[in-house]
Amino acid sequence: MAGKTPTFYGWYLVATTIFITFVSVGARQSFGVFVIPMSEEFAWSRGTISLAASLGFLVNGLTQPILGGMLDRMGGRKVILTSLTIIGVATVLLSLTFHILFLVFMFGVVTSIALSGSSLSTTGALLSKWFRRRRATVIGLSASGASLGGLILVPFSMFLLQATSWRVSWAVLGMLVLVVAIPLGFLFLKNDPAQMGLLPDGDAEP
Repeated sequence: MAGKTPTFYGWYLVATTIFITFVSVGARQSFGVFVIPMSEEFAWSRGTISLAASLGFLVNGLTQPILGGMLDRMGGRKVILTSLTIIGVATVLLSLTFHILFLVFMFGVVTSIALSGSSLSTTGALLSKWFRRRRATVIGLSASGASLGGLILVPFSMFLLQATSWRVSWAVLGMLVLVVAIPLGFLFLKNDPAQMGLLPDGDAEP
């Protein structure tokens, strides 16, 4: 009886990128949960505190091509892991917010630039090296992590906020990136199947 065909390593990358997207995008989408408690504590208007989110969308869009170019030069593993580290640290530091300019800088600039390095564009570029026939399928699966982040992490952030405080909630979201997402990425992310003596889709040598 022939042995079972081993699982193609690329599927481990798919699972890893789903979780990376889940955590990084989910933490960003949770920003709306913090608007009211932060505005009440610092007496900021909703429009003022939302400036950080608005700037973040602009910065994220402008830096996508830059981080994409860095991925081409340095490889997806290094760019994604570095970006996740910055996202995690910056999210933890948001728990120390004391001034609106600090919030705008940390969330609207630092986190948004780093998010360009762990976005669907960069994870999709990495996965496209591992899959050809199933490329659209795996990129779609990876993108589902963003929706799961909004579905699960936003309510989770609200639960944390009600159970503790907005400062603790920011710290927990950041630690989730640092303690879970980064180790997973370090263990499983590989730039190219050739590094492991494999071909895309797990095909045999022709």
